[in-house]
Amino acid sequence: MPDFSTQLTNEQRQIQQLSLRKLQGLELLHLPQLALEERLRQELERNPMLEEELPEEPVADLPPDSAASGSDADEDDEATLDERIADLDEWNDELPLPEPAAASAGTEKLPDYWLNSPAPMPSLRDQLNEEVGAAGLPRRLAELAEKIIDELDDSGYLTTPLADLAMSCDADLEELEAALHYVQSLDPAGVGARSLGECLRLQLERSGRLTPLLAAVLDNGLDDVARNRLPALAHRLRVPLDELKAALEELRRLDPAPGRRLTTTTAECIRPEVEIRRGDHGFEAVPLDDRERRLIINPVYRELLDTADLAAADRSYLREKLQRAREFIQALEQRRSTILRLAEVIASEQGPFMEHGVEALRPMTMKQAAARLGVHETTVSRAAAEKYILTPQGIFPFKFFFSGKVAAAGTDAGELSNRAVMERIRELIAAEDPTHPLSDEKIAAALTAGGVAIARRTVAKYRESMKIPPTNLRRRH
Repeated sequence: MPDFSTQLTNEQRQIQQLSLRKLQGLELLHLPQLALEERLRQELERNPMLEEELPEEPVADLPPDSAASGSDADEDDEATLDERIADLDEWNDELPLPEPAAASAGTEKLPDYWLNSPAPMPSLRDQLNEEVGAAGLPRRLAELAEKIIDELDDSGYLTTPLADLAMSCDADLEELEAALHYVQSLDPAGVGARSLGECLRLQLERSGRLTPLLAAVLDNGLDDVARNRLPALAHRLRVPLDELKAALEELRRLDPAPGRRLTTTTAECIRPEVEIRRGDHGFEAVPLDDRERRLIINPVYRELLDTADLAAADRSYLREKLQRAREFIQALEQRRSTILRLAEVIASEQGPFMEHGVEALRPMTMKQAAARLGVHETTVSRAAAEKYILTPQGIFPFKFFFSGKVAAAGTDAGELSNRAVMERIRELIAAEDPTHPLSDEKIAAALTAGGVAIARRTVAKYRESMKIPPTNLRRRH
């Protein structure tokens, strides 16, 4: 009689293995380029069966004297397996085989990338605390100043009321006022402010450019400035409109968030994974292989696994690592293939964009791309997430090429991508008379006259998504 429990256990084990392999593939597919490199580094550290494939270097020409000894060198290179195992014994302590937890605790060697990486830039709080420590302040004042610095947000503002801060650190309000006054004297100018007006005032006072008119604007006019009610503000302050506009130009030179240039220490690095270029039969997708690290199975450990005298525990450990390495390499190749195939769909569908730019972008959804690739829509979403593609029009995120459609007479397909419509809206606004800006209704009428059927509320939605202010805020007085 067959053992159904054994069959069930084997089936469950196979299903679990397939699920883990699929999850790993989906994880790698979702990772952007820089995060993938970090993931590769981690896998290389934890799996001795993995090795990075190094690019081949050209072999230098040998001098004549060494030509005769070439065959001897070849024989030396072809070392037997026994000799290689003997070499391994000399550094056996470094072989990453299983060790007791107690023996390996606290003895991990720092990775090389830690030793070679540049020192991180100091944060805003680090820099301010360093200034406080070097100033030789009385102990109490220094403690309160450091407490205030800890409460600053990334823009350099103090958002906690001084009364609440006084209760939390058991201090008098006068003591905290003195500590805040000192923090506001530190660099960068404007740090420690409790409002935008105070931030701008601190910068003007530091540079000696605070005029009575600017002080009046900061005290009672910032709301009118934000709403573009300049004529009313000039009337209330009893100054000519041109004088007020000149004062506002002075304000625009200031930094409304002085702490951000210190808290933002690293800029986002965009690295495209695929390039679309013109080929013999139209546009084609080409992988940028020079941007991607390649992994292979470590030959030394692979041959070590085949030795007869290898301990059973070590053999089991290396077999497990070999299986994981093969699955990881397979998942990497699957990721590369999926992204390339998605880029090929974009290249075939978006030829007009490659030729003419955003205005020629065709509507395409992830569901349509998934149907062409024969995969699920979520797979396309993962493949497009935070990844970039180099095109004749520049570098764009993959998700840029997926958009809805708007009916458009006069086009080949009778429709346009909503991104193309947004670009037309942007161009209309850029060309408008700033003293008489176009309303959403007039923009909709202009697009409709050009063959793009669009409602006023849709224009407003697209304009807001592009962070373009409404008519009253775009008007120049």
